[in-house]
Amino acid sequence: MSQIQDYNQRQLKRIFYRRLSLALWISFLTAAAETMVFFAAFDPDLLADIMTWENDFSIMQTYTIGFFFFWFFNAVAAILAGVVMVLPRTKLAKRIDR
Repeated sequence: MSQIQDYNQRQLKRIFYRRLSLALWISFLTAAAETMVFFAAFDPDLLADIMTWENDFSIMQTYTIGFFFFWFFNAVAAILAGVVMVLPRTKLAKRIDR
């Protein structure tokens, strides 16, 4: 009986890590595409000119900061979507007939 429970726990961990890595990978690819589109439309030097604080970021640093900004928000959105997908159904949704 204990071996079955251990197996189930390992399977649940494996499923969790697989879903987490999938969410992070998809958010990475999306952030890459968003970074390309954003910086194709906006020049980092011009963005530095309109900032309200003083900075001395290079163009590569601006690209990197932008990429990680997009990746963070895409990862949060993907993980929250995954959490919502595995939430238990409510009693109202479980009713078949009325």
